[in-house]
Amino acid sequence: MFDKILTSLKVGELTVDTRLEKAEFKADETISGKVVLKGGDKDQQVSRIRLTLLEPKEGSDENKDFGESDKVLQMYEIKSEQVVEKAQSVEKPFEFQLANFTLDKETNALVLRTHITIEDGADSEDEAEIRIQ
Repeated sequence: MFDKILTSLKVGELTVDTRLEKAEFKADETISGKVVLKGGDKDQQVSRIRLTLLEPKEGSDENKDFGESDKVLQMYEIKSEQVVEKAQSVEKPFEFQLANFTLDKETNALVLRTHITIEDGADSEDEAEIRIQ
């Protein structure tokens, strides 16, 4: 019981690190990298890894309660149902082709948000910045 409480409070949790092959990509290029999962204080079941490419909106963090948020450009899912053991490190490679989209003129970088869904625990997230040439 105590372990479940600690997990829901994100103590000793599984962590995620999104590592891109490079920081800048061309508009017609394939984005590639890997998601690194680092096990926490106990084994945890990962049920899904979702990558979301976002166009950040100016001041969106302050205004999220008022309906303004980042613009979702593309989503990609890594098929992954596995147990990440205590203190284990697991790498999940990914690559996806950039969709054809138009960016706002003020946008100089995109955000790749990685969301890990964990059974019976607190989900984990990471963000990486991507520059599009």
